[in-house]
Amino acid sequence: MSRLSLRLRSLLLAIIALSLFLPVTAYVLESAYTSSLTQAKVDELKLMNLALISEFELDPTGPAMPDLLYDEQLNLPQSGYVGVVIFRNEVVWQSASALNVALDTQLPVPPVGQSVFYEDFELATTPEHDYFLFAFTAEFASDNQFEPVHFIILNNTAAFSARRSQFLDTVWKGLAGLGALLLVLLSAGHFLILRPVRMLILEIQQASKGHQSGISAPYPKEFDGLKRSINHLISTESEQRARYKNSLGDLAHSLKTPLAVAMGTANLPPSARESMEQINLLVQRQLKRATAGSSGWQAPVRTDSVAEKIISSMQTIYRDKPLRISLSVQHDAAFNGDETDLFEILGNLLDNACKAAQQNVMLKIHRTGEILEIEVEDDGPGIDPLQQKHLLDRGIRLDTYGEGQGIGMAVVSDLVAIYGGQLAIGSGQWQGAKITLRFPIRPAG
Repeated sequence: MSRLSLRLRSLLLAIIALSLFLPVTAYVLESAYTSSLTQAKVDELKLMNLALISEFELDPTGPAMPDLLYDEQLNLPQSGYVGVVIFRNEVVWQSASALNVALDTQLPVPPVGQSVFYEDFELATTPEHDYFLFAFTAEFASDNQFEPVHFIILNNTAAFSARRSQFLDTVWKGLAGLGALLLVLLSAGHFLILRPVRMLILEIQQASKGHQSGISAPYPKEFDGLKRSINHLISTESEQRARYKNSLGDLAHSLKTPLAVAMGTANLPPSARESMEQINLLVQRQLKRATAGSSGWQAPVRTDSVAEKIISSMQTIYRDKPLRISLSVQHDAAFNGDETDLFEILGNLLDNACKAAQQNVMLKIHRTGEILEIEVEDDGPGIDPLQQKHLLDRGIRLDTYGEGQGIGMAVVSDLVAIYGGQLAIGSGQWQGAKITLRFPIRPAG
């Protein structure tokens, strides 16, 4: 659950809420509708019962009812309504609509002046159907006394159930449509609500790549504190990096002068001079290493322009040597790091290659997926395979690769390690040395 996006979490919560809300709503509506419909049925049967009472007469000869009643439902067979009059525990009359209904079940009769209502009364002859039953008992004068007469109305529940089922079907269809509409609206709402978050993430990505100096787009006031914190972090990191480089540069200049004075001392023993030269190389290497890798919050470096400048410098430096330096750079092969570090890497590699080469040097920079590859090869004597493995062993210094190449290759090795890259030494197409560097590329998204 912790890996789910905010949008997916909100959508899942909305689905759960709707899955609980819709059935409860349908149940409440069904209960209210059924209750209302049942009460309407009670009122209807009560009116029909009162109509029977108004048309009933108790003559000296016995009970009397008209052939046709005012309510047509009781005159038509198969109407679903049945009227019954019970006198002295016998059915003395039943409506014409009861033509195909056998009343062989004991019908309930209430006390005088009271009524009863059943929602699911069953007749023995038609157990597959339930009936609504409304009964009322009234008193009529007969031979100087009052006798109870029971009036009963039966109504088949089939039409009632069909109407309720139709209502529920309509309710569920309506709620399903409403639920789908709510999900669409919630999805659109989440998209709009989370839009500032996506914009902020995009701006942070752009700032981390150096494409902009900070977070500048307008955001809701809830983001003000976060926006200030991020801009402060970017500004602080940039200032700290600048101070760090300036301090190390000052340190390098401060050490350089005393070392130069000491090394220029007359009658300095060779062993002391050699130690001071080692100290000077060590200081240069560690300063290079300390300032390397500070690539945060800056734009990727175009490798083609850097490579062209270095090749131009190499051609000037080795103008007395018949060198042909070829360059192949892929257009989207950018270096995710500091431009100074890239100059250091390419400069040292090309300088070593030019020193070892007889005529040909090649620099190839290309991108393979999310990997930047830099290949430098020459047609010089190359490096013995045993020595190649020895140079790449952990803890072995690279300053044994060729005369005058120690500090350069050591710095290259350090820079590759700092940027999380890989360094491989092998043989190229001219059987000379081939140095291959591989650096990870930050994803674009």
